Amino acid sequence: MALLQVQNLTKSFGGLLAVNNVSLAVEEKSILGLIGPNGSGKTVTFDCITGFQKPEHGRIFFQNQEITGRRPNQIALRGVGRSFQLTGVFTKLTVYQNLIFAVQEKTLRRNFNTSLRSVKGWLPPDRLKRIELVLDYTGLQRLKEEIVSNLPYGQQKILEFASLMVMNPDPVLYMLDEPFAGLTQAEINSYLSLMRERRDKGSTFLLVEHNMRAVMGICDRIVVLDHGEKIAEGNPEEIQANRRVMEAYLGHDGIA
Repeated sequence: MALLQVQNLTKSFGGLLAVNNVSLAVEEKSILGLIGPNGSGKTVTFDCITGFQKPEHGRIFFQNQEITGRRPNQIALRGVGRSFQLTGVFTKLTVYQNLIFAVQEKTLRRNFNTSLRSVKGWLPPDRLKRIELVLDYTGLQRLKEEIVSNLPYGQQKILEFASLMVMNPDPVLYMLDEPFAGLTQAEINSYLSLMRERRDKGSTFLLVEHNMRAVMGICDRIVVLDHGEKIAEGNPEEIQANRRVMEAYLGHDGIA
């Protein structure tokens, strides 16, 4: 059953067609990869799904409810957690403080600094326990009091993933935009292991990524964009054998 459905999505900027009539579906408890050369429309598609851009045409459904044109916070409240190409963490705060911020309800109106100082006085015990479990799960427990700017980039990426895991409400769909960019192979392997474990426990992922080894190793299905249009869809083996996909990445001369 499809958790997310994108139907005929179209978005342009100043006459430039960034996404043209793209449709895709993300099945529950699966990992779908969205790949393509630079400028193919991947991040714009993400932005339209998560409310950061409003499509000109097309419809988007999440859990059979239309979310087209909804604001980002409204979509997050439905259970969509999204990361960004540049890490969305607070580098001047500790690891623990980042997770405290992430665990807050998206409708909360408290003062940010006051919330961090007095958190144990008003956060439900189950949410505090969830933070501790996620710290253990991601291997960040020993770094919980570390200022984030002191962490290697790979651990900052893991922290961003951990922040999604403690979101309130709990994410049903994780949308990850280039999560492996700038990571070492060992860090990528750790991230992939976390993703597989989450999928096995029922989570669903939509992934934009340029690291083809990682994509082919983790994704159940892959959608390929080129110049804003969907040119292929299939399992990793089918995508690797698709001549049009190879042409998009390498050009006709490269294929020859």
